[in-house]
Amino acid sequence: MRNLVLVRSTQGCAQQPGVPHCVTVRCDSGSLLGASQFSITEFDPRTGKVLNEASLTTEGYLPEDGSGAVVGLQDLAELESACVATAAGDVILYNFSSRQFECVGSVDSGLTSMSWSPDEELVIFTTGQDTFIMMTKDFEPIIEVGIHQEDFGEGTFITVGWGKKETQFHGSEGKQAAQKKTELQPAPAWDDHRPRVSWRGDGQLFAVSAVCPQSGARRVRLWNREGVLQATSEAISGLEQPLCWRPSGNLIASTQRQRNKHCVVFLEKNGLQHGDFTLPTSTSHTKVKELWWNSDSTVLALWFLTLLPVPAVQLWTTGNYHWYLKQSLAFGDDPHRAPVCLCWDPVHPLQLHVVLRDWTTLMYEWGWATERSRGLDGADDASVAVIDGSELL
Repeated sequence: MRNLVLVRSTQGCAQQPGVPHCVTVRCDSGSLLGASQFSITEFDPRTGKVLNEASLTTEGYLPEDGSGAVVGLQDLAELESACVATAAGDVILYNFSSRQFECVGSVDSGLTSMSWSPDEELVIFTTGQDTFIMMTKDFEPIIEVGIHQEDFGEGTFITVGWGKKETQFHGSEGKQAAQKKTELQPAPAWDDHRPRVSWRGDGQLFAVSAVCPQSGARRVRLWNREGVLQATSEAISGLEQPLCWRPSGNLIASTQRQRNKHCVVFLEKNGLQHGDFTLPTSTSHTKVKELWWNSDSTVLALWFLTLLPVPAVQLWTTGNYHWYLKQSLAFGDDPHRAPVCLCWDPVHPLQLHVVLRDWTTLMYEWGWATERSRGLDGADDASVAVIDGSELL
């Protein structure tokens, strides 16, 4: 029954060279930390004032011609450091006090992503050889495992057939319906084929979405913090690259493109699909680049790109088993002011940071509001207005 309203917004510009590749929030100060193909920069999101800057090219971690890439960035409050992962395979610590870099490891095949557990005790690196490396916070290796596994995992279902499609009644369609095979659509052409890693809020499990070499389609696998495979998702035709585990732990969100609709789909920890909702967008002209839950699991943000392109961000909430589109943010068609990084504030659940290509930073602070008539007399039914996209319920 509640609506999401804008409480305040601010805009600042850090005016740094290059394009932001990754952005994260420093929990102790509220400042933003951004990494580009040239440097890492700490800045105030409200004013754009640069608080700290360190060159990655001068130190030799990235090439001076700007051809390098940062694939992961994490603020480590306990170490007073930032961890940077590069596509070339280097894992680098930058200490904010000493302002010194330290290379703590390197992977010859390169790195495609980095994801720290919520308690910052473990870190997952995905490599150019389609493996993931699990390390401790001190960068001691625990295990290296291939992402693509033939086994389902420890949570393999034991069944006597009840509930299976083959044993269900299919009416006039007959047995042929039970023998139909779902045509598995490969990942779309725009998919970057990079693995996505997302942790459950308690840090006990993490999910990895990756493109299967045989089918060309994405599959989600779930692992525990010992690096043991727990489950593999069912085959979902048209599954796309976004992946985010709801911090409360009950659902893993991704997106799926079907022939006549575009959906957000949800998976359970056993790999089975559990619900979805349809997006009010054209299937042929839009793509969802990423999606993120906020820290208290109440809002799901979707980052859209279109063929025009006019990038946009949508904010969705749920209630009574229905998903409501509460807010939409559009950013125009200027490619220099297109969003390149988004993140929710980990301390303030309804605070969203959007960083544009030119280092302009937009901070949106939302709040909950119930829009109702006052019901002071018999002519007033004390109605409540609920926003759902372009509709008022």
